[in-house]
Amino acid sequence: MPLIKKLLALYSILLMSLSGNSQKQSIDMVSYTAPKGWQQQQKEGGVQLSVIDNKTHAYAIAIITNAIASNADANENFKMNWDKLIKGSVQVNTEPIMLKPAKENGWEIISGTAHYTNGAQKGLATLITATGGGQMASVVLMSNTDKYQNELLAFTNSLALAKVASNTTANENSSVANKAIAGNWSYSVSESQYGSLSPGYSTKQYNFKEDGTYTYRHKFFSSSIHTLLFQYESGTYHVSGDQLTISPLSGANEEWSKDKTHPDKWGKQLKTSNRKLEKVIYVFTLRYFSGVNETNLILQAVKSTEREGSFSSIPDYPNGWSFKPCNSNNNPAIVTPPGFKEGAVNKTATASANTVNSPLAGKIWEAQSLEKHGAAYGSMSGFHTGGFWLYQYKFNADGTYHFAYTAASALATNPVNVLQYETGTYAVNGNQLIITPLKGTNEEWSVGKINNGMSAEHVREVLETRIKRLKTTTRKLEKITYPFSLEYWQGNNANALCLKHTQNTVREGSPGQNDQSCFFETTSAKAKDFNALFK
Repeated sequence: MPLIKKLLALYSILLMSLSGNSQKQSIDMVSYTAPKGWQQQQKEGGVQLSVIDNKTHAYAIAIITNAIASNADANENFKMNWDKLIKGSVQVNTEPIMLKPAKENGWEIISGTAHYTNGAQKGLATLITATGGGQMASVVLMSNTDKYQNELLAFTNSLALAKVASNTTANENSSVANKAIAGNWSYSVSESQYGSLSPGYSTKQYNFKEDGTYTYRHKFFSSSIHTLLFQYESGTYHVSGDQLTISPLSGANEEWSKDKTHPDKWGKQLKTSNRKLEKVIYVFTLRYFSGVNETNLILQAVKSTEREGSFSSIPDYPNGWSFKPCNSNNNPAIVTPPGFKEGAVNKTATASANTVNSPLAGKIWEAQSLEKHGAAYGSMSGFHTGGFWLYQYKFNADGTYHFAYTAASALATNPVNVLQYETGTYAVNGNQLIITPLKGTNEEWSVGKINNGMSAEHVREVLETRIKRLKTTTRKLEKITYPFSLEYWQGNNANALCLKHTQNTVREGSPGQNDQSCFFETTSAKAKDFNALFK
């Protein structure tokens, strides 16, 4: 039986076994039993299990990703992960053969498989993506042989998904208008509730507007510290059924001195720092409490958040926070510092004014193969069968930008390092990023000799060492206006710049989840230095 038929039959068993037998280990929402003798590595984004025959170079790899928040449907999540986890790691020239969809424990499971090549190696890759409860998780299987089919069979039979929690309070309607939660909502805690004898309080407040924009404010006062803390952010929100998605675009953390006469009132601004911009999908409930004749907005999330912090104790609503309406003297709105202006985005500001003051200016944003992040599971660098790629944007405060892309494979007979770069101007207008390239170049370089005995780190070091320029070609200069958002990705512990595009672009290539390409904020010390390219 040809390899693809054998492995297709093997992988199809997975769809019947996701609620399978007792498990020995678990990673987030997925339980599994590791094949005996396989190497297991915990990654930032999940776990990788692998085995390799050093004589024949036959190998098999299984990857389980952590569950992450997603408001996309099952098909969109599969497409995004196929592009990121499969096509981002190996060469796939055909569309995946899709297996029959399945539903299990509240999850919708989409699976597909296709042949791949990675230099001289050929094999079969399968992706299984599970979507449910505002989350998604994936399993990746890659093998260039049927030698390990029994171990793969045992592994797939051991997989199980935790049941998605049922929402007894879910809104039965398929959509809820934004005006359902429009208004000011606040959540306050006194220091005495934390067990402190010092007077003080922490108040957090949302203002949701019917146009889909919001502002968030947080004031913290304590008699035991010398300053007042003020945190704020603004962006957009979206209501779908009982799900509320909050997407911040800008924000900051500030410290203020205290007024000498009234310590809980604002004095002078002392310090401003960047704020993590965290996109979160909440389950929300509007609940009426007859005892106080008041309707509260209750938000629930999978994990604690940057805005709300740790969960509060709410009967019947675990993992949640309860916000009261700001409509009385008993629950007034926060008195903001002098000069604070409410509003999600200054849509009337000029692009040139927003460029210098934008949250992009003076920062470096990168997207790298999961190998570099510890999660780009297809690199297989530990087996010396893969390569790497890296995208980098650098937005300068003067309105200019640098873009660079580099990629290489360790498998080609004559490995080539691809290097592409361009420079130009950019402008920010509200949530629009306009990139106008002025010049650029595409190059191919030879690299050092690859030795299969090298460590993964050494292979990458050799690949990054360009020996001789082989080819230089003219680069297409593509001006694009991207709708963009800034999100905090907890799994990466970093802010992400997400550029929307429905078509392939010269710079980003094909779009990923939700028709966007995302890049992570990187410090100058950690970013690869491409400055020599632009001199």
